[in-house]
Amino acid sequence: MDNSKRRIKSRFRLQRRRLLGTAGTFFSVLMIDSACSTPASTATVPTSTRTKPIPTTPPIAGKNITEDDLLGAIVQHMSLEQKLGQMVIVEFYSSTFDANLQQMVVKNFISGVLTAKKNSTAHTRSELLELDQAMQARARIPLFITTDYEGGLVNELRLITGARASESAIGATGDPQVAYTAGHGAAADLKALGLNVNFMPIIDVLTNPNNPGLPDRTFGSNPVLVTNMGRAYLKGLSAGGVVGCLKHFPGLGSANLDPHLSLPTMDRSLATLNSVDLVPYRTLINEGIVPMVMVTHILNPQLDPTLPTSLSPNVVTKMLRDQLKFNGVIICDTLWMGGISNTYSLSQAAVMTVKAGTDLILGPRGPVETNTMLVGLRQAVNSGQISIGQIDASVTRILRLKMKFNILSHNLALQLAGMTGESEQRN
Repeated sequence: MDNSKRRIKSRFRLQRRRLLGTAGTFFSVLMIDSACSTPASTATVPTSTRTKPIPTTPPIAGKNITEDDLLGAIVQHMSLEQKLGQMVIVEFYSSTFDANLQQMVVKNFISGVLTAKKNSTAHTRSELLELDQAMQARARIPLFITTDYEGGLVNELRLITGARASESAIGATGDPQVAYTAGHGAAADLKALGLNVNFMPIIDVLTNPNNPGLPDRTFGSNPVLVTNMGRAYLKGLSAGGVVGCLKHFPGLGSANLDPHLSLPTMDRSLATLNSVDLVPYRTLINEGIVPMVMVTHILNPQLDPTLPTSLSPNVVTKMLRDQLKFNGVIICDTLWMGGISNTYSLSQAAVMTVKAGTDLILGPRGPVETNTMLVGLRQAVNSGQISIGQIDASVTRILRLKMKFNILSHNLALQLAGMTGESEQRN
C-alpha cells in the first residue's frame, strides 16, 4: 500500500473516532436530560460527563443603559458625604481658586456655587471665566455655577455685562418675544462666562404695588401676562443651554415685608392662591418645561400655621411635589435671609427644609458654614430623621438635571457609575 492510501485511511479512522466521540457525548447528554424526569431512586447519571457553560459576550459599557440605570449606579457609588454635598450650593468670597474653595469643592463635594457682586469675583470677564473654569476642573461632579442675572436693580454681573432691562420693563411690552429674547440673551452672556444656572424667571404676580422685596422685579399683576412672559423667558434660557428656575413659590407678590429682613405673613386663601399666585406655576409645570423651582420664606397660616413655606412639608411636598406634580429640582431660597435666620440656626433650617422635601439648599457662606450645615444633615440622616432613600431621590434629581443640560457629560457619568474600563476619574 502506497503512502497516499495510508494517509487516506488514517484520516478516515480519525474522523470515525471523532464521530463516535461526539455521539458518546450526545448520548451522555440525553441520559442527563432523561434523569431530570426520572425519580431520584431510579435515576442513573453518568458521573464522568460534564457540560460546559456557554460563553457569553460581556456587555459593552454604555450600550443599552437607560438614564435611570446610569443615575442609579452613580448614586450607588457615592458616599453619604458626597450625596449631601450634592445638595448644597455655597457662597464664596474670592476671585481665585483659594483654600476655601478647595475645601468646599474638593473636600465637601458641593453641588455648586452662587456668583454675586459681594463674592469679589465679578471684576473682569477674564477673571470670572478663569475662576469658573478652575472650579469645574477640580470638582468630582461638575458644578452648578449660579447667579441672579435678572435686570433692573438686581444684576449680580452688572460690572461685567452692564445694565439689563428689568422684568417690569419687559412685562410692560406685553410681547412674549421680548421676554424670550431677554432670556436667550441672558443665557448667551452666562455661558460665555462659565455660568450655567440663572435664578430666573420671577413669576410672582404683583398684587401689592408697594411690595418692598420686588421693586421692578415682576412682569406684572395679571396672572396670564406673568405666565406668558415667564414661559417665554424660561424657554429662552433653556434654548441657550442655561438652567432656569421659577421663583418665588408659592408667590411673593402680595408681601408687605422683604423676606431678606424678616418673615412676611400672607394670609391668602387657597382659592386666591389657585386663581392668582399659583397660575404661572401650575401652567408651566403642566407644560413640562420647568427644570427648577425656588421656594421662598413666607408664613401663610392657610398652608401651614407654624412653619415658613420653605420649611413646610405641606408646601414643599404636598403642594409643589404632590398636588402640582412637579418632578424637577426643588431649591430653597437662601437660608441666611432674616425670614429664616431670625428664628432658626443654619443647621436647623437645613435639616427642616430637607425634611420638608427640598432637594437643593442655598445658604452656607464659606467653608465654616458649609461644614456646619453638612454635619447637621449627616447627623439627621444617621439618626433617622431623614431617610437615605429621600437623599438618594434628591441627588438623582440633581444629577438628572446636570445631565440634561450637559453640565455632567454622558462619558463622565459612565465613569462615575463604574460602567467603563477607565479607572481614572476626576479627583
